[in-house]
Amino acid sequence: MTGPTIDGDPEVATVPPGGQGFAARLARLARLDLEVFDDVRDDPSALIPSIVVLVGGLATLGAGGWLWWLLSGLGDARGVLFRSVVLGTAFGVALWLAWLLVAFTVLQRVAEAPRVDSMLRTAGFAGGGLGLGVLMVVPPVAFGAGLLALAAWVQLTQVALERATGASRQAVLLANLAGFAVWVAGMSILATADNQLAPGPFLAESIWEAVSGFDAARAVIGG
Repeated sequence: MTGPTIDGDPEVATVPPGGQGFAARLARLARLDLEVFDDVRDDPSALIPSIVVLVGGLATLGAGGWLWWLLSGLGDARGVLFRSVVLGTAFGVALWLAWLLVAFTVLQRVAEAPRVDSMLRTAGFAGGGLGLGVLMVVPPVAFGAGLLALAAWVQLTQVALERATGASRQAVLLANLAGFAVWVAGMSILATADNQLAPGPFLAESIWEAVSGFDAARAVIGG
Protein backbone atom coordinates (compact mmCIF):
# COMPACT_ATOMS: atom_id res chain seq x y z
CA MET A 1 0.00 0.00 0.00
CA THR A 2 1.43 3.39 -0.98
CA GLY A 3 0.58 6.92 -0.03
CA PRO A 4 1.25 10.29 -1.67
CA THR A 5 4.41 10.58 -3.75
CA ILE A 6 7.22 12.98 -2.92
CA ASP A 7 9.62 13.91 -5.74
CA GLY A 8 8.29 11.04 -7.79
CA ASP A 9 8.98 8.41 -5.13
CA PRO A 10 6.00 6.68 -3.58
CA GLU A 11 5.66 7.19 0.13
CA VAL A 12 4.94 3.94 1.90
CA ALA A 13 1.95 4.26 4.18
CA THR A 14 2.51 3.50 7.80
CA VAL A 15 0.75 0.36 9.04
CA PRO A 16 0.49 -0.46 12.72
CA PRO A 17 2.48 -3.46 13.93
CA GLY A 18 0.63 -6.65 13.10
CA GLY A 19 -0.77 -5.20 9.87
CA GLN A 20 -3.72 -3.66 11.70
CA GLY A 21 -4.25 -2.13 15.10
CA PHE A 22 -4.94 -4.50 17.96
CA ALA A 23 -8.14 -2.70 18.95
CA ALA A 24 -9.35 -2.64 15.33
CA ARG A 25 -9.04 -6.40 15.07
CA LEU A 26 -10.94 -6.90 18.30
CA ALA A 27 -13.66 -4.60 17.00
CA ARG A 28 -13.89 -6.68 13.83
CA LEU A 29 -14.19 -9.84 15.92
CA ALA A 30 -16.98 -8.23 17.96
CA ARG A 31 -18.79 -7.48 14.68
CA LEU A 32 -18.32 -11.16 13.73
CA ASP A 33 -16.15 -10.19 10.77
CA LEU A 34 -14.60 -13.66 10.49
CA GLU A 35 -12.14 -12.57 7.81
CA VAL A 36 -10.10 -11.11 10.67
CA PHE A 37 -8.85 -14.65 11.27
CA ASP A 38 -7.22 -14.60 7.83
CA ASP A 39 -5.31 -11.47 8.80
CA VAL A 40 -4.24 -12.98 12.11
CA ARG A 41 -3.20 -16.22 10.40
CA ASP A 42 -0.97 -14.41 7.92
CA ASP A 43 0.59 -12.01 10.42
CA PRO A 44 3.61 -13.48 12.28
CA SER A 45 3.65 -10.54 14.69
CA ALA A 46 0.11 -11.34 15.87
CA LEU A 47 1.14 -14.23 18.11
CA ILE A 48 1.64 -12.26 21.32
CA PRO A 49 -1.51 -10.13 20.85
CA SER A 50 -3.49 -13.32 20.21
CA ILE A 51 -2.21 -14.92 23.41
CA VAL A 52 -3.11 -11.70 25.24
CA VAL A 53 -6.66 -11.99 23.86
CA LEU A 54 -6.87 -15.59 25.10
CA VAL A 55 -5.55 -14.79 28.58
CA GLY A 56 -7.81 -11.75 28.80
CA GLY A 57 -10.82 -13.81 27.73
CA LEU A 58 -10.18 -16.52 30.32
CA ALA A 59 -9.60 -13.89 33.00
CA THR A 60 -12.87 -12.17 32.05
CA LEU A 61 -14.72 -15.49 32.29
CA GLY A 62 -13.13 -16.02 35.69
CA ALA A 63 -13.99 -12.51 36.85
CA GLY A 64 -17.60 -12.93 35.75
CA GLY A 65 -17.87 -16.16 37.71
CA TRP A 66 -16.25 -14.60 40.76
CA LEU A 67 -18.62 -11.62 40.68
CA TRP A 68 -21.54 -14.05 40.52
CA TRP A 69 -20.07 -15.86 43.55
CA LEU A 70 -19.67 -12.55 45.39
CA LEU A 71 -23.17 -11.24 44.59
CA SER A 72 -24.65 -14.60 45.57
CA GLY A 73 -23.31 -14.10 49.11
CA LEU A 74 -21.03 -17.14 49.04
CA GLY A 75 -18.02 -17.19 51.35
CA ASP A 76 -14.25 -16.89 50.99
CA ALA A 77 -14.51 -14.30 48.21
CA ARG A 78 -10.82 -13.38 48.32
CA GLY A 79 -9.68 -16.98 48.18
CA VAL A 80 -12.04 -17.79 45.32
CA LEU A 81 -10.81 -14.70 43.46
CA PHE A 82 -7.25 -15.98 43.58
CA ARG A 83 -8.06 -19.61 42.87
CA SER A 84 -10.69 -19.18 40.18
CA VAL A 85 -9.48 -16.05 38.38
CA VAL A 86 -5.69 -16.15 38.76
CA LEU A 87 -4.96 -19.86 39.01
CA GLY A 88 -8.00 -20.79 36.92
CA THR A 89 -6.74 -18.59 34.09
CA ALA A 90 -3.27 -20.16 34.28
CA PHE A 91 -4.67 -23.69 34.24
CA GLY A 92 -7.07 -22.69 31.48
CA VAL A 93 -4.17 -21.58 29.27
CA ALA A 94 -2.22 -24.77 30.00
CA LEU A 95 -5.22 -26.93 29.11
CA TRP A 96 -5.83 -24.80 26.01
CA LEU A 97 -2.38 -25.81 24.81
CA ALA A 98 -3.41 -29.44 25.41
CA TRP A 99 -6.58 -28.71 23.39
CA LEU A 100 -4.50 -27.51 20.45
CA LEU A 101 -2.11 -30.44 20.77
CA VAL A 102 -5.02 -32.86 20.52
CA ALA A 103 -6.48 -30.92 17.59
CA PHE A 104 -3.11 -30.91 15.84
CA THR A 105 -2.74 -34.67 16.33
CA VAL A 106 -6.21 -35.39 14.98
CA LEU A 107 -5.75 -33.11 11.98
CA GLN A 108 -2.38 -34.68 11.25
CA ARG A 109 -4.09 -38.06 11.02
CA VAL A 110 -7.25 -37.16 9.11
CA ALA A 111 -5.94 -34.34 6.94
CA GLU A 112 -2.46 -32.86 6.68
CA ALA A 113 -0.18 -31.45 9.35
CA PRO A 114 -1.19 -27.83 9.97
CA ARG A 115 1.22 -24.99 10.69
CA VAL A 116 1.60 -24.70 14.44
CA ASP A 117 2.23 -20.96 14.43
CA SER A 118 -0.92 -20.25 12.41
CA MET A 119 -2.97 -22.44 14.73
CA LEU A 120 -1.65 -20.65 17.80
CA ARG A 121 -2.36 -17.20 16.39
CA THR A 122 -5.88 -17.83 15.15
CA ALA A 123 -7.01 -20.07 18.02
CA GLY A 124 -5.61 -17.62 20.55
CA PHE A 125 -7.52 -14.78 18.95
CA ALA A 126 -10.70 -16.87 19.14
CA GLY A 127 -10.46 -16.50 22.91
CA GLY A 128 -12.10 -13.12 22.47
CA GLY A 129 -15.42 -14.95 22.55
CA LEU A 130 -14.87 -15.62 26.23
CA GLY A 131 -15.50 -11.95 26.88
CA LEU A 132 -19.20 -12.85 27.04
CA GLY A 133 -18.36 -14.41 30.40
CA VAL A 134 -18.63 -10.97 32.00
CA LEU A 135 -22.42 -11.43 31.75
CA MET A 136 -22.14 -13.94 34.58
CA VAL A 137 -22.30 -10.92 36.86
CA VAL A 138 -26.11 -11.08 36.44
CA PRO A 139 -27.11 -13.86 38.88
CA PRO A 140 -30.38 -15.00 37.22
CA VAL A 141 -28.57 -15.75 33.94
CA ALA A 142 -25.08 -16.41 35.28
CA PHE A 143 -24.75 -20.09 34.45
CA GLY A 144 -26.32 -19.66 31.01
CA ALA A 145 -24.02 -16.72 30.27
CA GLY A 146 -21.02 -18.84 31.19
CA LEU A 147 -22.15 -21.62 28.88
CA LEU A 148 -22.79 -19.07 26.13
CA ALA A 149 -19.24 -17.76 26.48
CA LEU A 150 -17.83 -21.28 26.20
CA ALA A 151 -20.03 -22.04 23.19
CA ALA A 152 -18.89 -18.83 21.47
CA TRP A 153 -15.26 -19.77 22.17
CA VAL A 154 -15.67 -23.24 20.68
CA GLN A 155 -17.42 -21.88 17.59
CA LEU A 156 -14.82 -19.17 17.01
CA THR A 157 -12.05 -21.73 17.50
CA GLN A 158 -13.73 -23.86 14.86
CA VAL A 159 -13.57 -20.95 12.43
CA ALA A 160 -10.01 -20.15 13.49
CA LEU A 161 -8.79 -23.70 12.86
CA GLU A 162 -10.58 -23.89 9.53
CA ARG A 163 -8.88 -20.67 8.40
CA ALA A 164 -5.50 -21.71 9.79
CA THR A 165 -5.38 -25.22 8.38
CA GLY A 166 -7.51 -25.24 5.25
CA ALA A 167 -8.81 -28.67 6.29
CA SER A 168 -12.41 -29.72 5.73
CA ARG A 169 -15.07 -28.57 8.17
CA GLN A 170 -15.72 -32.14 9.26
CA ALA A 171 -12.05 -32.82 10.00
CA VAL A 172 -11.69 -29.58 11.95
CA LEU A 173 -14.91 -30.25 13.88
CA LEU A 174 -13.61 -33.65 14.97
CA ALA A 175 -10.26 -32.18 16.02
CA ASN A 176 -11.81 -29.16 17.74
CA LEU A 177 -14.34 -31.15 19.76
CA ALA A 178 -11.72 -33.71 20.78
CA GLY A 179 -9.46 -30.93 22.05
CA PHE A 180 -12.30 -29.13 23.80
CA ALA A 181 -13.30 -32.37 25.53
CA VAL A 182 -9.81 -32.54 27.04
CA TRP A 183 -10.09 -28.91 28.19
CA VAL A 184 -13.51 -29.41 29.78
CA ALA A 185 -12.44 -32.63 31.49
CA GLY A 186 -9.39 -30.91 32.95
CA MET A 187 -11.41 -27.94 34.18
CA SER A 188 -14.00 -30.23 35.74
CA ILE A 189 -11.30 -32.13 37.62
CA LEU A 190 -9.88 -28.85 38.95
CA ALA A 191 -13.26 -27.53 40.11
CA THR A 192 -13.68 -29.26 43.47
CA ALA A 193 -15.63 -28.35 46.57
CA ASP A 194 -12.45 -27.26 48.37
CA ASN A 195 -10.40 -25.81 45.51
CA GLN A 196 -12.20 -23.81 42.85
CA LEU A 197 -9.31 -23.88 40.38
CA ALA A 198 -11.44 -23.26 37.30
CA PRO A 199 -13.11 -20.12 35.96
CA GLY A 200 -16.67 -19.08 35.24
CA PRO A 201 -19.41 -21.72 35.17
CA PHE A 202 -17.12 -24.31 36.72
CA LEU A 203 -17.64 -22.55 40.05
CA ALA A 204 -21.19 -23.89 39.95
CA GLU A 205 -19.74 -27.38 39.59
CA SER A 206 -17.67 -26.90 42.72
CA ILE A 207 -20.81 -25.88 44.61
CA TRP A 208 -22.68 -28.90 43.26
CA GLU A 209 -19.87 -31.17 44.44
CA ALA A 210 -19.97 -29.59 47.89
CA VAL A 211 -23.76 -29.97 48.12
CA SER A 212 -23.62 -33.54 46.84
CA GLY A 213 -20.92 -34.42 49.34
CA PHE A 214 -22.94 -32.90 52.16
CA ASP A 215 -26.07 -34.78 51.15
CA ALA A 216 -24.13 -38.03 50.90
CA ALA A 217 -22.59 -37.53 54.33
CA ARG A 218 -25.98 -36.71 55.84
CA ALA A 219 -27.45 -39.86 54.29
CA VAL A 220 -24.66 -41.99 55.77
CA ILE A 221 -25.09 -40.42 59.20
CA GLY A 222 -28.85 -40.70 58.99
CA GLY A 223 -28.58 -44.34 57.89
